[in-house]
Amino acid sequence: MHRWRARVPKLTFLRRLINDIVDNDVIDYGAMMAYYAVLSLFPMLVFIVTMALLVIDPATIHEGVLIATRTLPESVRQMISEQVTNFINAADAGFALGSFAFALWGASRGAASLGFALDRIAKRVETRSWWKRQVIAISVTAGVALMVVIALGLLVLGPPIGHYVADRFGLGAAFDVGWEIGRWAGAGLLVMFVWAIAYHFLPDTKAPFRVFTIGSFVGIAMWIVVSLGFNFYLTRFGSYETTYGALGGAIVFLTWLWLSNIALLVGAEVNDVSATLRKEKAEAFLADETVRSLDMPADP
Repeated sequence: MHRWRARVPKLTFLRRLINDIVDNDVIDYGAMMAYYAVLSLFPMLVFIVTMALLVIDPATIHEGVLIATRTLPESVRQMISEQVTNFINAADAGFALGSFAFALWGASRGAASLGFALDRIAKRVETRSWWKRQVIAISVTAGVALMVVIALGLLVLGPPIGHYVADRFGLGAAFDVGWEIGRWAGAGLLVMFVWAIAYHFLPDTKAPFRVFTIGSFVGIAMWIVVSLGFNFYLTRFGSYETTYGALGGAIVFLTWLWLSNIALLVGAEVNDVSATLRKEKAEAFLADETVRSLDMPADP
């Protein structure tokens, strides 16, 4: 065990990660996924808004959108907020079943493209049939949408239930502080769970389902840093409107999607490299133990 550790440089993980990011064309796959994300994001919003309006008032949906987009660039946040408002107004009269199904299918295209990218960057051979991949993509999309609706519902039920319980124990002020912290912590856990579902179900892998992985932490942290950093760049130095004119907002949106997809794929690479190094470590340990057992003198 110790001899194996001595042969491994301290920067093995980082070097392997950087090499895999370059060799697996993570930057290019991020761009490919940005295209599919554009096609799937707004159908996903339609699907979520349609479901949410069955049980939640529009004001709560807007509050949820505000929380979910807090770290995004201003132009992206405004674009999503305006689209959600338009969807809410259009859904007042009720969506037809066909439109509902079309929104689900369109939203699932992003999940399908993510599964394709995760397979390719990990060099996995896809063994599932086409129809099974589509069913998984649709199921993951519907499941994520349902979780978002439930989370929005908790924004409605949480304060009155919490205040009722807190008032009975004289903790009214403490509840307000706890609720403000708790809803952000809950949002973080929801994102972790969504990413874990994507990493586990979309690619062709037999890895166990884990919510808390180093790749999820790295991917989410990188996504937050990238979003905040890109927003800072836009407010200080960005001039997309000057360069691209009326297309400036769309270019900002596409660039943010591209950077977000890179963060997601880097998180997947972190998990893959971690699993590979653990496997190599276990194999080296077994080989070392085998050599030791062969070197031991036989019992008289």
